[in-house]
Formats: sequence, structure tokens, C-alpha cells
Amino acid sequence: MTRKLLIPVLVVAALIGLAVYSSGMLHRDRSLHGSGTVEARNIRVGSKIGGRIDKVFVREGDPIEAGQVLISFDEKELAASLAQSRAAAEKAQRGYRPEEIAEARAAAGQAKAEYDQRKNGYRQEDIDAAQADLDRANADEVRARLDAQRYDALAEKDLVSKQQRDTADANWKMALAQKANYEHKLDQLHRGYRAEEIAAAEARFRQTEATLEKLENGNRVEDISAAKAALAYDEARFRERQVVAPSAASVEVLDVRPGDLVAPNTPVATLLERDQIYVRIYIPETEIGRVHLGQKAQIRVDSFPNQVFDGAVEQINQQAEFLPRNVQTVEERVHQVFGVKVRIDDSSRRVRAGMAADVTLGTGAEL
Repeated sequence: MTRKLLIPVLVVAALIGLAVYSSGMLHRDRSLHGSGTVEARNIRVGSKIGGRIDKVFVREGDPIEAGQVLISFDEKELAASLAQSRAAAEKAQRGYRPEEIAEARAAAGQAKAEYDQRKNGYRQEDIDAAQADLDRANADEVRARLDAQRYDALAEKDLVSKQQRDTADANWKMALAQKANYEHKLDQLHRGYRAEEIAAAEARFRQTEATLEKLENGNRVEDISAAKAALAYDEARFRERQVVAPSAASVEVLDVRPGDLVAPNTPVATLLERDQIYVRIYIPETEIGRVHLGQKAQIRVDSFPNQVFDGAVEQINQQAEFLPRNVQTVEERVHQVFGVKVRIDDSSRRVRAGMAADVTLGTGAEL
């Protein structure tokens, strides 16, 4: 190859090398960096019903799994209420027993007989019996009156004692009272029952008749639904006798002991979710356009300087921070930043909340 041909080749190679180097520098320059503190999403757990704590199954710092019971409350009252509502729901679903229907039918029959009796008035035989009693009382009164008159006449002639005359007078007065009593009874039988007595008897009859119809037809659909709803409510309350971990986490704060009384809806523990750790960094406004949700990231923490943890952008704040409300110049915009939340993927669970972290954002080629 002649010297004239060699020079252009060297120039082309140099230009290619410069382009490759410039491309690498461009990639490096386009990476975004930020620092922050590792945080973990916390959950404050408790019971909607509260009560007296029976048992505490974990301690602060313990790792826990989803569904694990942390605290249990005394369940005696809840269990009794649940049993009562379950029995009511089963009864509503099953309907009434035959003996209950028979009892209601007998009560309705008795109430109807009483109503008919008052509506139809007294029987003729009852009136005849009352008339006979009155006739006998009249006869007794006549005899007692004649005896009293006779003893009065004898007493005037001193043929009987004063005591005998007084006794005859008393017997007459008793006969008069007995006669008046039977006259009142016969008059009552002739008049029949009062209107309010008939109305009361009819009301009792209608009530027992409605009860019988209810028992024979069974419970209404809405009654059964109401009983089932009450059972579901008590079942939900019964589940609240235990505080359960909603996800895998670690116990951060737990300041209760067996015997403590806890009010309803009071948090009893704070959990840190193990798979929900992230770091929040701040990107200048001039660079925020290069950040997007799902963007890959590399995270380094001081505790493990030789370890790189993968991550991804999970949230980008919609409002800037740390500058006056009005930005007047282009130069000032570099001081206006947006918060970016980067989720950390750490299956080893070595990254913990509170660690200082450095984040690098970029394209797949840059990372």
C-alpha cells in the first residue's frame, strides 16, 4: 500500500475511533444520578372492634408472613354473639317446627271461640239458669220477710227474745241482697257483653290468626336475608378478634401486652413490608423529561459497596419542589426538581430502611 493510500485510511480509522469514544462519552453523560435514603412502606394494623388482648405472638423485629396472626383478643363475647346469630339464621332458613305451628293453631282456635262467645252473647241456658237462681232468691226473700214480720209480732207480746227477732231481720236482709245480686246477673246476661270486650276479643283473635298464618307460610325472604346479613356481620366481627399480617413484613413497633385494653380502630403494631422498599431521589426540571415510569435503575448502598441492586422508577411527582413559586430565568430552572420514587428489587433482603443509597438512571445500554 502506497503512502498516499495509507494516509486516508488512517484518517478514517481515527474518525471512527473518535465517534466510538464520543458515543461512549455521550452514554455516560446521559446517565442521571441521585442520592437518597432507603424507605419502606409501613402498615399500621389493628382491630376494628378492639377489646382485651389475650395473646401476643410476635416481638419487635420479627419477620412475619402474610396471614400470620400477630395478636388475639378475648373472644368469649364475640363467640356468643356469633352463635346466637347463626342459630337465628338457621331457624329463619329452616322455618318453624310442627309443634310451634300446632301451638299457634290451638291459640288461634281458643281466641276465635272467645270472640264468637262475646259476639253472640250469652247462651240461653245461661240466661235460664240465672232466671232460676233469681226465682229461688225471690222465694227465699219472701220466706225471710214473713219470718221477720212474724218474729216482730211475737216480740211485741214478749213471746220471743229480742235476739231471735234480730236474727230473723238479718236473714231477711241477706235474702234481699241475694235477690238483688241475681237480678243484676240476669240483667247482665240479657244485655250481653260490652262493645269494648267484644273488640278486645276480636283483636286477640286477629293477632293469633296472623301468627298462625306466619308460622304456616314460613319466614319471608327479606327476613331470611336479614338473618343472614346479621350472621355475616357477626362473622366479620369474630374475624376481628385476631390481628393478621396483610403481607410479608417485619415488625417495627409493637407496644402491647396480654391484658391490655385496646379501643376499636386503634393501631397496635407498625409493620414494614419487606418487598416494598424504595429510595426517593430528586431530578432537575431540565432533566425530568428523560425519566419515565418503569425506567431501569441501579442502586448502591454504603453498607454493601461492592453490590449493585436493580430497581425501577415507580412514581414521578407531578409538582416541582424547592424553588420560589415563579421561575423567571432559564438558569433558575436547574434548581427546580421533581421527586422520583425508585423501587428496589432485593430478593436477598439485605437493603433496609434508613440506609443511604445512590441511584443511577439510564437506558438499558447505559446500565
